[in-house]
Amino acid sequence: MLDMMTFTGFTTALTAHRGDFRGGYPTLWWSTVVRGLLLALLLYLSSDAIGRFFNDPNVAYTSRLVALAFVPYSLVNPVMVVEASRFFRFEKIFVVEIGEAAAYFIAAVLFARYFGDYRALVFGFVVAGLTKFLLSYLVRPYLPPLSFSFRWLKRMFSFGIWVNFTFVLNFVLMYMDRTVVGKFAGQTALGHYSNAQKFAFLAPPQISAMLSRVLFPYFVTAGEEETGKVFGIYVRTVALIGSLFFAPMFFWNHGLIHLLLGPGWEYAARILRPLSLAGLLAMFSNTVSPISQGKGKPRLDVLRLAVIPVVFGGMALFNLGDGVWIAWSLATGYAASIPLSFWGSRLSGVPYSHILKPLSPFVLSLIIVSPLYLLSPLLPAVLLPLLTLTAEVLMFGGVGAFDLLKVKVPHP
Repeated sequence: MLDMMTFTGFTTALTAHRGDFRGGYPTLWWSTVVRGLLLALLLYLSSDAIGRFFNDPNVAYTSRLVALAFVPYSLVNPVMVVEASRFFRFEKIFVVEIGEAAAYFIAAVLFARYFGDYRALVFGFVVAGLTKFLLSYLVRPYLPPLSFSFRWLKRMFSFGIWVNFTFVLNFVLMYMDRTVVGKFAGQTALGHYSNAQKFAFLAPPQISAMLSRVLFPYFVTAGEEETGKVFGIYVRTVALIGSLFFAPMFFWNHGLIHLLLGPGWEYAARILRPLSLAGLLAMFSNTVSPISQGKGKPRLDVLRLAVIPVVFGGMALFNLGDGVWIAWSLATGYAASIPLSFWGSRLSGVPYSHILKPLSPFVLSLIIVSPLYLLSPLLPAVLLPLLTLTAEVLMFGGVGAFDLLKVKVPHP
């Protein structure tokens, strides 16, 4: 929580900077390190108070170890992140992150055999931080000079503060619906809701985040014509991926839940339908994120995100004890954000024709595949999703939803 609430967004700001962005490297490095060390010190000094809050000295001990892990994490090379994103060298980020994950797993297993208790996970976290720190300088060596520019700090902060707001709002969106269900509908309803949410958000958020992460640096350097063209392909790709997950869960929700969870989950099946719609609408809503940040207008993404909890909260108040109603409230919140998302894309330089035209094959594909679900009692359980996937891939493939694979990326 400390990490998220103080996220600077400086790496995103420097990646989006037009011109000589390398001039901001020293300021980025020193500000990143100072922030991390301050968080480590704050958590360390607060560890005893945290332990008393939970009435458990082990929590205080754990907090001190986590504070120790903040030190190598604060020293991770931010220059590597900027250049890997800016020049599409994502294999460097992959090496660092897969190394971090492998180090955590191996260390946790070894410490588990040695300690036999929770300390294995905490020491694994410390080892993972050290590994990430070392790998980040192996893939991109960097020795920071003893210099700091308040001009660069101000420039990065004016952009990064909006990125921080997006992190906070995404954190709220991640937990608000389940918090409401758990508080007002009870633990049984929360169990049904959580299982339905796992299926509905199994892949769309991750895929959407991946596309956004890759396209953001492209939009930084792309011209007006290339921006509009690639954004249209982006929307078609989002429609393809989103509909592949949405259609089976929305039209065949009861059959899918029965197949995956067995009988007794009827309530989860009812929740799955609006949640699958929410997952699809979230992907369309998120399309503004890479274009607004790439064109230096991150506040447009914040505006779009801020609408979702407001609409959700206003609608959820009418029936806080019903998980199905809460799911429909979430879907309504995302639906309300889509006009703002498209408006933000237009302000970022994308004509409405490139935004709305790609949606026509999406609507047509849903019309084509919907009758398949009328035949669901007659078709084998596995055959129906396969038929849907085939029909939609053929439809979207014909209108260029896979053309993102052909987009030329800039080089350093």
